[in-house]
Amino acid sequence: MLIPVRLVDGLSTERNRPGDIFTATLDKELGADDFVIAERGARVEGRVVASDPGGKAKRAAALAVELTRLHTSDGQMVAIRTESFTRRAAPSPPGDGGKVVAGAATGAVVGAIAGGGKGAAIGAGVGAGAGAADVFLTRGSPVTLPSETGIRFRLAESVTLTERIP
Repeated sequence: MLIPVRLVDGLSTERNRPGDIFTATLDKELGADDFVIAERGARVEGRVVASDPGGKAKRAAALAVELTRLHTSDGQMVAIRTESFTRRAAPSPPGDGGKVVAGAATGAVVGAIAGGGKGAAIGAGVGAGAGAADVFLTRGSPVTLPSETGIRFRLAESVTLTERIP
């Protein structure tokens, strides 16, 4: 069974960590055998399963979330388990390797001006190190799921519901 929701809380790899709780609402009613289990707009809760801010060259940011509770039409709060929804950021641009080469070339020129051949070799090493640091220490784009983002979760295991007696 698919459970379509809309996030109430925005989520991001910059601020959310595994275990963080979030709130969403059902995007359409859920029903089974002519019974409405939960109405459109009903509150659902979930948690962040994984949050990787990325970085270190080609490792892109990733955020994984799942639903954990559903508020039913008769006022019950039912534990559910869904498959994780994962969003990944785009990988680092292919030009990042050029930053290392450009840093080495710039360092070699500066070193050659300052100290001749030996200075060029030292400058190339320093410049390459600076270019590598720029690539390896900077992080790529974060994953962001703003408020009102629509997500469809797949129920991972069946749920038994009982009618609440008033």
